Amino acid sequence: MKIKKVCASFLIGAMMLSLAACSGSTKKIESPADFEGAKISVQTATSAHESIQDMQDEGMNINVLPYEKVTQCFDDLALGRVDAVYVDSVVAGYYLAEDDTKYQKTWTSETGEPIGVCLKKGNDDLKELIEGAIDTLYYDSTMAQLSEKHFGSAADVDGVRNVTEKPVLDLSKLKTLKDGTLTVGVEVGYPPMEYTDDAGLEYQGFDIDFAKALGEVLGVDVEFVNTAWDGIFAGLDKEQYDVIISSVSITPERQAAYDLTEPYVSNQLVIVTLK
Repeated sequence: MKIKKVCASFLIGAMMLSLAACSGSTKKIESPADFEGAKISVQTATSAHESIQDMQDEGMNINVLPYEKVTQCFDDLALGRVDAVYVDSVVAGYYLAEDDTKYQKTWTSETGEPIGVCLKKGNDDLKELIEGAIDTLYYDSTMAQLSEKHFGSAADVDGVRNVTEKPVLDLSKLKTLKDGTLTVGVEVGYPPMEYTDDAGLEYQGFDIDFAKALGEVLGVDVEFVNTAWDGIFAGLDKEQYDVIISSVSITPERQAAYDLTEPYVSNQLVIVTLK
């Protein structure tokens, strides 16, 4: 009888600890001003991470939990280990659509975080061709179709580029590509932009389809190189791939170090919490 009581007490205690761990803190987060003293999860080396580091530099006390994969950020939020995830709106929309009973968006930045294709500085011919190819995809409504497929609507591409005439591309400038192949650096683990299928074999997502569509316009093969996000720019520096097409937000810091195309999809920073 005593053994049963002890076991029962142990089980109750374990359950209470488990519930406490899952419930986490309950700090209400409605804007970055509420980050003071809060636990906030971000993906390492993203513009959201850089933004939160700027807040810390200004003296804000934030318990930041950075992860290599954005999926880990949302895992922690689901388990109640953090108060919020600070993330791109294109990614937040994926999780909100996946389970609107669990997550909610509580804040959206007023300034945009538009996304562009990233190249090494000086690769002017390839940049010009990619700009023209993106315009072509806007002109023939491919971008709207991709947005509807992956985001549920064309809102994220509406008004990003206004293309009224079909671009004329000088494909002779493709001489900069090796073996007629466009190599693309991606960080596969950022749904709905770039991730793998359930079997973990096929790359899929908006950026994957977008890169393939660029290849079709340019008449080249596309080869993806999966790279950890915190090393993706170093890989471009070492010419391990021609471009990065992996939700690269256009920021002044990145523009100073690299060439970025004009935006191909709109984006903002948002805060996501549990309901």
